[in-house]
Amino acid sequence: MLTGTNLTYTKAYNFRIVFETIRLHGPISRADIARQTRLTAQTASNIVARLLERNFVKEGVKLQKKRGAPSTTLEVNPEGAYSVGLDFNRDHLTGILVDLAGNLKTKIFYEINSPTPKDAINLMVSTIRQLTDSSLVKDAYIAGIGLGLPGPLEINKNNEVSNTINPKAFPNWEHVPVGKMLKDKIDHPIYIENNASAAAIGERMYGAGKNIPNFLYTFFGAGLGGGLVINGNIFEGENRNAGELGYFPFPNGKSPLSTSDQPHIGEHFNLNNLYRWLNEHDLDIKRPEDLANLYNDKNEWFMQWLDLAKEYLVSIFLAAEYFLDIEIIILGGRLPYSIIEDIAKDLPDLIEKPRISINSKPPIFQCGTAGTDAAALGAATLPMFDLFAAQTDVLIKD
Repeated sequence: MLTGTNLTYTKAYNFRIVFETIRLHGPISRADIARQTRLTAQTASNIVARLLERNFVKEGVKLQKKRGAPSTTLEVNPEGAYSVGLDFNRDHLTGILVDLAGNLKTKIFYEINSPTPKDAINLMVSTIRQLTDSSLVKDAYIAGIGLGLPGPLEINKNNEVSNTINPKAFPNWEHVPVGKMLKDKIDHPIYIENNASAAAIGERMYGAGKNIPNFLYTFFGAGLGGGLVINGNIFEGENRNAGELGYFPFPNGKSPLSTSDQPHIGEHFNLNNLYRWLNEHDLDIKRPEDLANLYNDKNEWFMQWLDLAKEYLVSIFLAAEYFLDIEIIILGGRLPYSIIEDIAKDLPDLIEKPRISINSKPPIFQCGTAGTDAAALGAATLPMFDLFAAQTDVLIKD
């Protein structure tokens, strides 16, 4: 069913457009805001007044014109809002506090070992309280709590707090309402996404995808996840699980890391599988930074894994090129930057070999900017994105 819009929805969209213009181009004058957004000077000025009143933006330097009085510029006020991001997996919980400009203010990290739902929720609640009770945010506006979980997930289409973590990867977690359990203890809005989509949103708002309307984000972590951004909006799919790249079957045979009855590419990128496999070869590897040391030493077992990883990615990214005609592919996640950079450097040449010539440019590979905390930073972006991103679905009536 097609639905129209009305003035209320248009006002909400224009509010976001003005904020986004200030965020991307500030310091910027009111006149330049009106010119860039094509709003009337009066409309732009009224929205700026609302943003100033709510402390989301602040006045900056004055620009002297050739004629007349100088104009006051506007920029995002980092202290205007804060949000918390949680990245949860079987082996870790990362909690961070960010401001409205996307700056990391505080980080808490725990190494864990497949906790029960009750223990995990208690740890999440404790982490949230530590971050929100910080002197940094005393009396400040908390936009919400973002939570990134390994996919696939079941999340209510109204973003209500019922979800399911993949029961194969998380025994005893099937149909555990994580969001509801958090909401019962935390008096802030809760936003839940799979960690790859959350990281993609973070890169879209604050990182490598900041000025890129269309890109595929690839997340290395508990497997191989992805997030697809189209026209500045995250494309989630019917079940909000678009981008599960790891479920592609292997192009030839299977990975030495595969353990399931249905081998799939994500098994090769699962960090816990990788640690186990390296341990079997007498390498004491427990965390991502250990992998960086192996890469620097050009360890034969790790380089074998890396060469296979690139081979498996070729088939996935060729499919993305042919199906989506995507311009940019951003690589990020929990792998150390040096390893991701190596993958991004080699993929263009590796993909060129099997590519069937078509009338298009091949995708450009870039490294994400968030580092190994990409999922946590992305999760922290979820409340900000919901409140401020200039998404066209704001214009659509519920």
